[in-house]
Amino acid sequence: MKQIIVWMFLLQAGFVPAAWSQEQKPDTRQEEKIQALEIAFISRKLQLTTEEAQKFWPVYNEYKRDMHQVMQNNRPGPNRNVVDTEQKMVDVRKKYRERFSGVIGQPRMNQFFQAEREFRGVLLNRLKNQPNRPMLQHRSRN
Repeated sequence: MKQIIVWMFLLQAGFVPAAWSQEQKPDTRQEEKIQALEIAFISRKLQLTTEEAQKFWPVYNEYKRDMHQVMQNNRPGPNRNVVDTEQKMVDVRKKYRERFSGVIGQPRMNQFFQAEREFRGVLLNRLKNQPNRPMLQHRSRN
């Protein structure tokens, strides 16, 4: 059960590829596929113009790097404070909301954060339905 909670937390943070690389060392094609799916999902939800996309994706990449750094510095463990980690993630989102808003406007900035959450939900559902995910299979046996 703890493993499921950790996965859900990692999905919430948007760092499944980073988590896999720590535990299972997947090939980079799988990581790239997930990233491509996320980019397509967000692009479709935001309906970015070419000009907006050229400005949006560099900001997005910086945002993801900062979120990844928060996760790397706050890995799951007995001494980690989950609330502090979540607060740090919220702080990163707040830091970038102005930049996202400047590129795509306030309403679509909100849509971006919602789309990011939706994508994690879609990804989590796919992971749950994959028969070769031993951690998730283990949960179904309990």
